Amino acid sequence: MFSQQLPRPFYPQRAPHAQGARSARHARLRALPLALCAVFGAPALYAAEGGDNNSLPAVEVRSERSHYDPRPGKVATATRTAVDVREVPQTIDSVSVEQVASYGGRTLADALSGVPGISNISDTRFDTFRIRGFSSTNDLMLDGIRDDMQYIRGLGNIERVEVLKGPAAVLYGRGSGGGVINRISKQPGVDVSSSASLTAGSYGRIGSAVDINRVINDEWAVRLNAGREHADSFRNGVDSTRQYLAPSVKWDNKTSSWLLQAEYGEFDRVPDRGLPAIRGANGKLSLPPAAIETTYGRFGRDYIKDTNVRLRSIFTHKLNPDWEIRHVISLMNVDSPFDNTYVNGAGTGTYPNYQAPRTRFQQDLFQRNLQSNLELEGKFNTAAVAHQILAGLEYGKQNRDSRLRQYSLAPSTISVLAPNNNIGSGGVLSSDSRAAYDARSYSVYGQDLIKFNPQLTLLAGLRWDSYEVDYRSVRVGALPMQARRSTPSVLSPRAGLVWTPVADHSFYLSYSKNFSPFGGELLGQNANRTNVGVGPQYSRQYEAGVKSDWINRTISTTLSVFQLDLYNRRALVSSNPDVYVVNGLERNRGVELSVNGELARDWFIRSGFAVQNARLVETQASEANLKGNRSTGVAQKNGNIFIGYAPVQGFFAETGLVYEGPRYVDRNNLLALPGYTRWDGKIGYRFPQVELTLAVTNLADRKYYSTSTDVSQIVPGSPRSAYLSASYRF
Repeated sequence: MFSQQLPRPFYPQRAPHAQGARSARHARLRALPLALCAVFGAPALYAAEGGDNNSLPAVEVRSERSHYDPRPGKVATATRTAVDVREVPQTIDSVSVEQVASYGGRTLADALSGVPGISNISDTRFDTFRIRGFSSTNDLMLDGIRDDMQYIRGLGNIERVEVLKGPAAVLYGRGSGGGVINRISKQPGVDVSSSASLTAGSYGRIGSAVDINRVINDEWAVRLNAGREHADSFRNGVDSTRQYLAPSVKWDNKTSSWLLQAEYGEFDRVPDRGLPAIRGANGKLSLPPAAIETTYGRFGRDYIKDTNVRLRSIFTHKLNPDWEIRHVISLMNVDSPFDNTYVNGAGTGTYPNYQAPRTRFQQDLFQRNLQSNLELEGKFNTAAVAHQILAGLEYGKQNRDSRLRQYSLAPSTISVLAPNNNIGSGGVLSSDSRAAYDARSYSVYGQDLIKFNPQLTLLAGLRWDSYEVDYRSVRVGALPMQARRSTPSVLSPRAGLVWTPVADHSFYLSYSKNFSPFGGELLGQNANRTNVGVGPQYSRQYEAGVKSDWINRTISTTLSVFQLDLYNRRALVSSNPDVYVVNGLERNRGVELSVNGELARDWFIRSGFAVQNARLVETQASEANLKGNRSTGVAQKNGNIFIGYAPVQGFFAETGLVYEGPRYVDRNNLLALPGYTRWDGKIGYRFPQVELTLAVTNLADRKYYSTSTDVSQIVPGSPRSAYLSASYRF
């Protein structure tokens, strides 16, 4: 289903361009791999086969973009089928993990840094982002399969990350509404090379990885990804170790194929929740005064360990050249215990004697996701109209068991400027709760990509969902609670029109709708909820844009405008953490522009920028003071621009900027993190089989804050950091 990958030839080739000098230049470049293959490969084949000078092997030259061109060939997230990005009537971004890893990026947050319309609000325990202003808790996917569990996601076995902006319930069911973040995993293939790498970097970072792909015969291929990395930090007492092992095997006889994948991953780390702000006597908040290396945990005791196991089977059978049937079954487990001492409120007092409250939590968390999809995809014509349809059935089952214990510590406060990380006993147990969730979902969906003619395409889809959850909770000092929540059947529509009046310029309009049932966001719910009858919240998006190719299709741009509404919005009552209210309407209006492609021979650009205005438009009486406030954690402006020189061999380099505008920490809009511009760059050299890279992030060594979850957890960005990698391809 999500198996389409751009092959990486050993020597990347390019698509033919216009006639004249440019065509000749690119023809010479396309001839280079052929010449090298003839020089280095022909003698070996001649000797092995006992041939003569007239029996050289045939060499195929394919018309492809350069491997280093940032534009994707085809994307799968937008339609669950491989389609050209220009046929998708929504904005979609594709991020190459190879590019991210060259700068030392190892997490999903690293991959999404600078992506227009994406804001990072993750904490030390799990990934969370805002997509076009709204939380992505329910919108994280792995190969199109829901992955909404509580952990930090690595990139060791990921090929690329695709981000579909706006509601996507037609394809993926319930969600938070801002969009979908889908990781595409690595799999065996005939065009995949093997590699081994060693890495080292600032703050004691060191690691190694192998990616071995082997074609056994015409029908079988296997692949093994494995790696381990340890890193300290510029933050006091913080370190981490990540390791993963991911074998996969694929059988393909051109009529049927079967892909089996497994993955085991661990991420063991010292939790780091950042720095507290200071609240003055007048209630005014100010940015953290402590040095960026200051931490507030308990040295030697605090830890978090994520252990994830995944098993997946994808079977595909071609009924004929135009029709195929697919079955996907996926099982994901996450075990995430932690013991964490941290500041849980803003600092108070006078300089230099600021004090902040602290607490200790222990958690034992286990979650399992089982999902099965059966899909039929096919093409047919009705008169002069061409159809590409997708129909599917989906079943999902989720089990989550979480026990959370809170301790009162003595002393109950800690110095903000000079904390003692070794004081404090285990504390006195003040709260002990256990919650178990068993959720089930049933879905039927259909989609039709209709081509009326070469200039006009309609994408239409509809999905029916039924969702229910059994919830059992026990809290010390309270009666046991049991609840069964069912969501009435929900229909989620999607429609988009793409019009191409002139070659290389496609205009589009789209409408999509999403829903999120109460109890659907299993993440983080550990206490009794007294008003379990609150209904679903919904989101809807209107988007218009134009996707264009320029200069003989060497440069591609996307310009879009959108309005995204989250209505029937739920929010916790601040004075009572067990009661939800329906908080009216939250709206985001924005514009996005991306420019990607080849500026000149071997020179590439990847860039994007977003301007958005996410605000609370309507609120209930209990939160009337919030009306008109900006949404928390959402930058009004953000984006990136990188320019790189990337030839097939020899010296290469890239440099660029990541920009994130001011973001409010709290929903009362009392404290905003300042905007920042981070300057990154890398240089390296490519030999026939070896690649050496030196990358430096935050070249200007600028102080900035990368993310926050509230006024007590403001995370500083890393100072200037160097990263050296050496890889060998075979």
